[in-house]
Amino acid sequence: MRRTLPPSRLIVLALMLFAFLAAAHISRAVLERLPRLEDEFAYLYQARIFAGGQAWVERQEPVKVFWQPFLLQPEETPDGVYRRFGKYTPGWSLVLTLGVWLEQEWLINAFLAMLNVGLIYRLGREIFDEAVGVVAALLLAISPTALILNATLMSHTWALFAALGFAYAYWRTTRHGRGLYVWAACGGVLIGALICTRPLTALAIASPVALHVLWRLFSERRHFRRNLSAWALMAACALPVASLWLFFNYQWTGNPFANTYTMYWAYDKVGFGEGYGLNRGGHTLTWGWRNMRADLAFWFRDTFGITLHTEVEQYLRQNLGYGIGVGLSWLPIAFGLLAGRKQLWIWLTFGFFAALVVSGLFYWIGSSVHGGAVYSVRYYYEGIFGACLVAAYGVVAWLRTLPERWVGYLVLSVACAASLIGYTPARLREPLPPNWENGLYGFNNISRAQLSAIDALRAQLGAPDQPVLIIVLKREDASDNWRNYGATLAATDPYLKSDIIVARVFDAQEAPAFVRRFSERLVLYQVGAVVYASLAEALAEIAE
Repeated sequence: MRRTLPPSRLIVLALMLFAFLAAAHISRAVLERLPRLEDEFAYLYQARIFAGGQAWVERQEPVKVFWQPFLLQPEETPDGVYRRFGKYTPGWSLVLTLGVWLEQEWLINAFLAMLNVGLIYRLGREIFDEAVGVVAALLLAISPTALILNATLMSHTWALFAALGFAYAYWRTTRHGRGLYVWAACGGVLIGALICTRPLTALAIASPVALHVLWRLFSERRHFRRNLSAWALMAACALPVASLWLFFNYQWTGNPFANTYTMYWAYDKVGFGEGYGLNRGGHTLTWGWRNMRADLAFWFRDTFGITLHTEVEQYLRQNLGYGIGVGLSWLPIAFGLLAGRKQLWIWLTFGFFAALVVSGLFYWIGSSVHGGAVYSVRYYYEGIFGACLVAAYGVVAWLRTLPERWVGYLVLSVACAASLIGYTPARLREPLPPNWENGLYGFNNISRAQLSAIDALRAQLGAPDQPVLIIVLKREDASDNWRNYGATLAATDPYLKSDIIVARVFDAQEAPAFVRRFSERLVLYQVGAVVYASLAEALAEIAE
């Protein structure tokens, strides 16, 4: 007799497929499958180094010529060999390496987005019940924050997978069932991977679990030795994975405990006081509180895409001092906390999100940049599963109070559709400071049109298949804006073997040397945002 999946499982499978397809669509139609933030360039560059079987590449001279955002090229080396590598911890770049091998880097986050929806369903179903799991999966799948980040090359979707997996593995260790030690080992590997990817996030995610572990050790004396051995195994399995961070630090700098963030910007570190951040007098708790308020204003909008009309919000602010913005994503979460106030796991799951918010107080900058959260409130993203679970619990509790539940499900469906159809497309096009009027479309002025212009010029010159060297000539009276050639910069690999290579030349007299160095390539010249077929044309533009 054939077994058929219950409707709830079919819904979850559909939501998983939706998450994958939405990430694929936004990455192609909005972001054009190109890195847009400096962080993405560094992650991709390092992943390409890993894909070549190395931890770093020997830097090309002159150093500034082959510059890319957020790369480190330290003058002090452990062995006299000058290295080039990304400034970030290695966890996400190691995972992204698979996408580099497949030549489809966008695919990794899209696939992880699909897994995250399935995993939050499983966690919600087991901790609470089937309905909570399904609603939590729905809320994560339609979340504007998730839809944006899943389409990027940022580390957050992978970090969410590691955080979700860790939370699920920990839940299983509290059940004392079969496979206790297997789940403990899995949880250790995943929190180790999170440490290796986003250390401060890992500390925040681990904090509620650490408190719960201590409570259980002393409240469940009957299982003391069994619990202690399982969680000791979890810690033991976390260490070797987390130590990859130290291993690569040693490979890069000769010092396993080096802070590569401060090697790029000395002030880029966690903590308070002089030398932490760019604020006068350093970072303070007051600045942290301001960052948190700004981030939460965006978070309340973007998490579920439920908002007030701006005129209503303005009236409330003027007459009642209402100050959290137009977002209403906190409402289902508040209702979930109220409905589940007597359940420990409601507070524990909410604790994952709350701990991330608190951890953000210690960092000098928030996700909101000059008043605009470009990729949403990404510093809080890894805790979104806790918010979704609590909100889902509240929604289900409300549904169960209705005499006609179909009415409640209809309201939920309309709200999710309004978020998907009304809020998210507008959010993707929302103007971003300082001057990106089309929002994430063409964000940072990076576009595949830059690559198309190169291909068109190659075809015009009768060399459509010849590899290209683009020599960027800097005007003396203008800043060298790397965004003018961001797409071609993203196409330049660390080993200088890619179809397109970008070289920045600060003196036109140096150009012939690069022409000879890359004699097998078609040489084009760029000034500002325009590419020319000859040096003479480019110099004429500079002269004007």
